[in-house]
Amino acid sequence: MYIDNWQTQLRKGMLDIVILNLLSHGPCHGYEMVQRMKKIEGLKIREGNVYPILARLEEEKLVENYTEPSADGPPRKYFKLTGAGAEILNQMNGHWEQMIDSIQHVRKGDFQ
Repeated sequence: MYIDNWQTQLRKGMLDIVILNLLSHGPCHGYEMVQRMKKIEGLKIREGNVYPILARLEEEKLVENYTEPSADGPPRKYFKLTGAGAEILNQMNGHWEQMIDSIQHVRKGDFQ
């Protein structure tokens, strides 16, 4: 169905900004990110989908990782925002706000 595919594509396109915003509140591991997103309507994602995004963001030097022991099993890999990541996130959030404003103008028929 079109609406399901449209929603999936929109969510995929937003995952970078969502993950960076999650990390702006402090370091966390992939599983923790997935659990936080599951609590927010429309952001459900599988754990296996988060790690390729984190790897790409790390390659782009927007996030970095470190490992800490875990009482629940093997050590956990935590991710945190870098300085460059914080700068890019600021730009992304500004663009996001502009997009929301622009879409609202179109929805209202305000083309001036």
